[in-house]
Amino acid sequence: MRENKAKKKLLLGETVFGVFANALSPELIEIMGISGLDFVMVDSEHSSSGPETNRLLNMAGECRGITMMTRVPDKQGATVLRYLDAGAQGILVPQVNTRQEAEAIVRAAAYYPQGMRGFTLPRNADYGIGVSAETYIAHNNENLLLAVQCENIAGVPNLDEIAATEGVDVVFIGPFDLTESMGIPGQTEDVRVKQVMEQVLAVTRAHKKYAGIFAVSAQQAKEYEKMGFRYIIVCTDLMLFGTALGNMLETLKK
Repeated sequence: MRENKAKKKLLLGETVFGVFANALSPELIEIMGISGLDFVMVDSEHSSSGPETNRLLNMAGECRGITMMTRVPDKQGATVLRYLDAGAQGILVPQVNTRQEAEAIVRAAAYYPQGMRGFTLPRNADYGIGVSAETYIAHNNENLLLAVQCENIAGVPNLDEIAATEGVDVVFIGPFDLTESMGIPGQTEDVRVKQVMEQVLAVTRAHKKYAGIFAVSAQQAKEYEKMGFRYIIVCTDLMLFGTALGNMLETLKK
């Protein structure tokens, strides 16, 4: 069974950096693994990938030694179960706005006594080959990295309760969705957005959890790290490819 290297680094006080995978390309995921990234987040909210596709993408990352996680398309328990059974070592759950929602996600993702996840011996249990149920359950509950998204102003009053939820590791800001819910779409530098960032940093610090955020560039990611964010997703694979292609064409046309 695999170790969640990204979670281990967080526990050691380090910052982890990942990329959203939207292209659904096993080769690109292999390249991200070879590059030395801490994790890949397969984006099943904003791409067409389902658990069947993700199983193969997770295999591609694992063969290169990178921690594979999934942003699930919704917060339903059955959805959480299927994407975890496909081999994700962690999940990012959109639109978590109350403590009750956070607790329901923990119940769906973790096995007893932390949760009530439906039991099988999936990929993360090596399909049960040489692994007992008891060993796998303990490994999963310790290894799982659960991140919930703060991306709606409706959830901001409940941030302290969400961060306090046992089993939640990361409160992750989705800056662009947050601005939409605030009626200021795209204005991620607005002072009101900065105030939410400070709130997330404060509540995660208070409850010994981790603050996460999406960055559009490496420079912005480093700025967020200085602020105290420790779980940072930088761009998408499509954004990175488009930027690299644009830079190449600019050079060719000079």
